Amino acid sequence: MNKKEFLEKIEQTYLQSLAIINNKNSDYATDEDPFKNFRSALIVGVNPKRAILVRSADKLSRISNLLDKENIVKDETILDSILDLIGYLCILKVWIETKHE
Repeated sequence: MNKKEFLEKIEQTYLQSLAIINNKNSDYATDEDPFKNFRSALIVGVNPKRAILVRSADKLSRISNLLDKENIVKDETILDSILDLIGYLCILKVWIETKHE
């Protein structure tokens, strides 16, 4: 693999992650409040940015486990979890940039 191919793969990964963010955001949030699902963590006293971080930690833990064994849940591979983690970290970045908390 050369540098051009490497960067193309990275770009494909970001585009795949963006598509997942868009689809999940349609299911979990609204056009007016894309953070709606993370704000719901306030019900149990968890700050939305911490809720995003917890979801990221869940994905990181799953990735760590799947590095050592095959997944049982067949519709969520290690690659799916990596894309989810990228997405959650992007969401956290946007939260911090726009909320300044």
